[in-house]
Amino acid sequence: MPDPATHNAFYNDASVYDVLHTPGTAEELDGLERAALRHVATRSRRQRWLEPACGSGRCVRLAAARGTPITGFDLNPEMIAYARARLKRAGLDRLARVYAADMRTFADEGVCEPASIDFAFNTINTFRHLMTDVDALAHLDQVHRVLRPGGVYAVGLSTCLYGCEQPTEDVWSARRGSLGVTQTVQYIPATGRRGGARVERVLSHLMIETPAGTDHRDSTYRLRTYSLEQWTDLIGRSGFDMIDTADHEGRTMDPTESGYRLYILGKPC
Repeated sequence: MPDPATHNAFYNDASVYDVLHTPGTAEELDGLERAALRHVATRSRRQRWLEPACGSGRCVRLAAARGTPITGFDLNPEMIAYARARLKRAGLDRLARVYAADMRTFADEGVCEPASIDFAFNTINTFRHLMTDVDALAHLDQVHRVLRPGGVYAVGLSTCLYGCEQPTEDVWSARRGSLGVTQTVQYIPATGRRGGARVERVLSHLMIETPAGTDHRDSTYRLRTYSLEQWTDLIGRSGFDMIDTADHEGRTMDPTESGYRLYILGKPC
């Protein structure tokens, strides 16, 4: 049975998710393209990309629209049905394919052939839905298997400084046609090593406006936390080398004890 940390009400409505997350996708993809251009050392004439946990397919759609062959997968079949329909409607299904699969087993499930991918990416803390070292290392092993030698995996992840984090709140709003979505999110920090738990609680309140009225939806989910030391230790136990750390624009920046970075993981040639 899937871990409840990866399932909540917010992820069950693909159209709402897509409306809320699509703004900013172009800038996010620009940063990923910079990272791929700088770091991918495979000998492919045309890079092939992979997005684990692609959600509604917002990045997959745009990468394909820019001419990049790409595969995406997600654990939620409703997300994949939505992503597949959008790709077909836009005439992008020749360059982009999406599948329902698990981050821990997708290579075993045949989503990608071994050594067929040049660049993979997983952003906005999606990696942190993997709630144990066993699951995280299994996922890294699956990505390692499908990357070509010289390929790169870019993971967008926030590290934390246990004992110093405070509860925070973010609000996002977006609209597409007659559908308006506002999400208010509260983050309850982990207690960490002293308290024992490596779990950040995320409390989400959605306000969904349509011509029929306004709907309110609440959900709670969990994300695993990493100090910088815990994160670098995990990568040290994988088959990857940590080759760079970048900001969301793909430009090299030093890692920090607390905050979001794009970690560039390389598969040795």
